[in-house]
Amino acid sequence: MQATRTILAAAISVLLINHAYAVNESTQDQTGSDNYADVIQRGEDSSMSQRQSGTGNVVYTDQRGAGMTADSEQVGSGNISTTDQSGVNGNVAISQDGEYNLATVLQSSIGTGQSVAISQAGVSNLAYVEQPDGAGNAATITQNGQGNATEVFQVGRLGKSYTGVQNGDGNTAYIEQTGGAAADTEQSGTANVIRLTQDGFPYGAYASISQNGIGNEATLDQRSGGRYSSGDVTLVQIGTDNVADVVESGGFSSFSFTQDGTGNVLTAEQGGRSTTVVGRSTGNDNRVDIEQSFDGSSLVIDQNGTANEIDVVQMGYYSSGTVEQTGTENYASLLQTGAWDNVQQYDATIRQDGTGNSAFVTQGP
Repeated sequence: MQATRTILAAAISVLLINHAYAVNESTQDQTGSDNYADVIQRGEDSSMSQRQSGTGNVVYTDQRGAGMTADSEQVGSGNISTTDQSGVNGNVAISQDGEYNLATVLQSSIGTGQSVAISQAGVSNLAYVEQPDGAGNAATITQNGQGNATEVFQVGRLGKSYTGVQNGDGNTAYIEQTGGAAADTEQSGTANVIRLTQDGFPYGAYASISQNGIGNEATLDQRSGGRYSSGDVTLVQIGTDNVADVVESGGFSSFSFTQDGTGNVLTAEQGGRSTTVVGRSTGNDNRVDIEQSFDGSSLVIDQNGTANEIDVVQMGYYSSGTVEQTGTENYASLLQTGAWDNVQQYDATIRQDGTGNSAFVTQGP
């Protein structure tokens, strides 16, 4: 009986020791300038909470294990928050308020469920997130102010998502995703830029871009690395002198754009399979240039304004079109053709209402 009690006590002791090692908690609060905090945690369900107020402060967090949590808040200028997290179901939250702050997060895992949320307010702040592997990873970044920048790299085959909001002037967002990916990014203000690159093979990709303001620019490159899948694109621009550039290559693509304002420019390119485009431009001096190739191409464009131009090239197979313009000095050209031994199907409709309109329709081969 005594031996049994001894064995049981030893087992409980080992369990308690392991539990104490696995669950670590760190809480720090620093005020002033040039403070430095370095946190290293190993185990499961460990957490770090860091608060810094002042100028030139630095917090570095290194976590290894499952269910890790890192929470960092900095107020002031020239502060740096760096988190390196490895494991499954990790969570990082960073908040910075001030100027010239930097937030960097590296989350690596062969498992699932890593997430990061960064909030920055002020001028010339940078948020950098890298999720190089794993599945079910998510990144959310919100920036308010001027001259802020976002860079996100998500790599893997399954379930990556990015949500970004930038309010202000001169902000930039660069997003790169591979595999089954979704991106939803929004900008409001003046002279903001979005660069979004997705490779949706083999699970597809989805992108939504919304810009509201003056002189904003969006570029989307969505490609499929093999037999099919790549995704949906939704692009909305409201304002003046906005520019959009969209590229899709192959897959079960769909693309929808809305531009509202003056002097907007849109250029789109799609390739193959079940391609379709739905558009609309409202304003003055708009220009639309779209090219599609083969398979189930379809196109509907509507413009309302003055001196609008539309060029459409469709390469064949199940091509259809519809171009409508209302206004003055509009120009429309639609070219449809077929090859690769020509499954012939053409449809084209162009309607223009106004003065000085021109239309050219060519159907081949």
